[in-house]
Amino acid sequence: MLTKTPLKTVCDNLLLTRTGDVWAYYRIAPTNINSGDIKQKEAFKKKFRFFIEQLEGYKNFDLEMMPKQMNLNRRNQELEKDFDVTLKTIGKYYNRETERILENELHTITRNQFILGVKLKENVFENDDMKSVVQNSIASVTDTILNVLNMSREVDDDFFQRFKVYEKELYQLTMGVNGRRLSEDELIYLNRYNFIRDMQHSIEEESQKRALYNITNTLIDPSTAMGYLKLTTPEGERWLTHVVVNDMTLDMNYTHIFERAQNFSFPVEFKIKANFKTKEAVLRKASLTKTRVRQMASEKIKTGDDIEDAVKDTRFVLNRLESQLNSQNQKFIEWMGTFCVTGATKEECRHRAKQVIRTLTNKKIECVQPLADQLQLFYKFLPGHSLAFEKHWMQQTPSVAFAENLFGVSQQLGNNAGFYLGRINRYLNNNTIADSIASSRDLVLFHPFIANKGIEGAMTDSPHISITGETGKGKSFLVKMLLMFLAMLDVKTLYIDPKSEVEMWFKRVLEDDDMRRKYPLFIQLIEGFSYVTLNGNDSANHGVLDPIVMLKGTDAKDTAQSIVEQIYNLDDKDDIKRVFLRTLTEVITERSLGQSVGFRTVVERMRAHDEKVVSDAGELLHEQIKNSVLQLVFSDGEVKGLDLKSKVNVIGIEGLDLPDSSVNSKDYSDGERKSLALMIPLAKFCETFGMQNKNQETVEIFDEGWMLTTARAGKKLIKQMRRVGRSYNNALILVTQSVKDVNTDDDNGNFGVNFAFDEKSERKDILRFLNLEVEEEHENVNEELLANMIKGECYFKDIYGRIGKIAVDCLFEEWMYAFKTVEKSHSSRAEKMFE
Repeated sequence: MLTKTPLKTVCDNLLLTRTGDVWAYYRIAPTNINSGDIKQKEAFKKKFRFFIEQLEGYKNFDLEMMPKQMNLNRRNQELEKDFDVTLKTIGKYYNRETERILENELHTITRNQFILGVKLKENVFENDDMKSVVQNSIASVTDTILNVLNMSREVDDDFFQRFKVYEKELYQLTMGVNGRRLSEDELIYLNRYNFIRDMQHSIEEESQKRALYNITNTLIDPSTAMGYLKLTTPEGERWLTHVVVNDMTLDMNYTHIFERAQNFSFPVEFKIKANFKTKEAVLRKASLTKTRVRQMASEKIKTGDDIEDAVKDTRFVLNRLESQLNSQNQKFIEWMGTFCVTGATKEECRHRAKQVIRTLTNKKIECVQPLADQLQLFYKFLPGHSLAFEKHWMQQTPSVAFAENLFGVSQQLGNNAGFYLGRINRYLNNNTIADSIASSRDLVLFHPFIANKGIEGAMTDSPHISITGETGKGKSFLVKMLLMFLAMLDVKTLYIDPKSEVEMWFKRVLEDDDMRRKYPLFIQLIEGFSYVTLNGNDSANHGVLDPIVMLKGTDAKDTAQSIVEQIYNLDDKDDIKRVFLRTLTEVITERSLGQSVGFRTVVERMRAHDEKVVSDAGELLHEQIKNSVLQLVFSDGEVKGLDLKSKVNVIGIEGLDLPDSSVNSKDYSDGERKSLALMIPLAKFCETFGMQNKNQETVEIFDEGWMLTTARAGKKLIKQMRRVGRSYNNALILVTQSVKDVNTDDDNGNFGVNFAFDEKSERKDILRFLNLEVEEEHENVNEELLANMIKGECYFKDIYGRIGKIAVDCLFEEWMYAFKTVEKSHSSRAEKMFE
């Protein structure tokens, strides 16, 4: 009975077993593929098959997916280095609360790692000279004898050097699948982890345990309950069971075991022990099996019974296998796979094991939970153990079928260090956002201002963020979460809030005595926000967005012209246009020379012009401006303009007449056109805000961005705002309803991060924007996933170009109270109560 760890010692990424075998271990960086991208998965399978076939000369290999602790506290400590010095106390409080809440929900916060182990020793002997072969053979026999006597032979310092050259060749192969060598500490931890599964521990401390006794210091009790092992260590106690793959579909198409193992709401390991079989051995076994199948079929015919489908299927598979081996030079792999399922109690472990078996059975993957073999399975799947003389649960597949396991495919999203944003969700649909969050344990961390910092592996250096989707899907909630993140960072923020909602809801919190008593740090945070409400009826606000006062030269002229053209059609009115532009130029020049003139000066000079057609146009403009929101844009030059010195600045506008995004711009009312005209100087103000100081990181959040894209020259203004980010430490967060607003030829790719909520009329456009697979004639998996998204779920594309579905999750009651954008009525509560 195998009840000892194979480990003898390690050196770098090499492991020496008690019997003298040498294994090399590598971490394989996961390849992110969205769950609905069938073509990408098929391409990955071909690549992985090519790689795995190159391991044939090494014969034995291991594949393992292990849920490694994330150490959220350490990641948060790195995040805290970016906090504003005056707000570190608040930021650290919310980081500690994040850790506490998530650890309470998930127990251990993990992220899956993919480990490849390859046995080097046999390959080395094949290439050694005769003297080395004899020496190594003697050493191997000696190790085997000592192992039987429970003794071991000391390893010379130079022992591992003879394997380095062979390991280098193997390492070159693993680089093709994003492999890197494990460090010695990581290899120690890989061994130690098997004895402390799912228990709270320090990875750093466990990685330093070099003595074999310390690595295996666990009481493993197989006698307490059949089918389970009870692990007891100084770190704690856990129950463990192995759920073994027993049978699969004939060709393993779309089994995707490693991908499915990541879908559980609890940590699960999946391990494979494998070796290559020679072509002759496989053909010989296939021939024997075919003979038995023929005999079975012959006996059925003689007795008058029908030949069962299973017999027919087996005969078909064996014929195809022989054809593949003879004509396609197919490699053949023998392997055993197991899920390692843990629980704090036996009952929890049992419940989880049943869920694994049930879920895999639905995918035609038969799994069993052995009752009497749990201890042997524990040791059989330790690093360094090779498959030998196994009788049960062995799978025999060609390499093309083996690649169906999808080893190394993940849907990891977000940043390695950042604020907690939510969870990855791989399921097609959920009834509520709470269900969506609870169904996943894969955290999404997000840093809103990191893309332009030269991140290794990032697909973009654009700091800009787009948030798209129809009203009511969760855009506003997400934006306010990002606002909270930015408020804690050493970043100056400008929030353009056309609906003036933020001030209303946040001030409601500040005026709530209960909230002030319960959440003093949150109150302190939002009390630092500065609110500027622009009101066209307040004379103190008149002209604060005057482009001639705010801007210079060409910028001032282009902006002023765009504003006028938004409210007055200059087409086919060359005489008026000529005078307007000439007067505009004169006033801008006078302003540059120090004279107190502004945009209103241009209108007044047109009113006083000798040509009646021009003076009439001036009169019309004057009447349009009077008693409207446009008074914010026109001044006589005496106004000082907006001066935003606070860390977080929120600009709202009262009296805006916002058109419905579905209405054609040709059908806008005068009030709606004036409101759109106001968006133009607001966009220019955002641009100047981002250019104030190259050494100061700045962010503009432009809500209701579709209004800007609808305005004349609006798309050009967005492009200009983005350009600021290239030369200044500046980012634009554009919030809009249509993905088309950010998916023009100029814009596509210029937003480094994208959040795409559902919009029924644009689903295929959304998928194209995110570079996801689209079927023009029907709805594919990606589109179905989008169509089934509920409020709070969206597609997320991170700076690494990875795309997946996430559920946005806010952990803090006080934030959620402040983020409310709709007050529930008594009727809406009753609707929910009696559903």
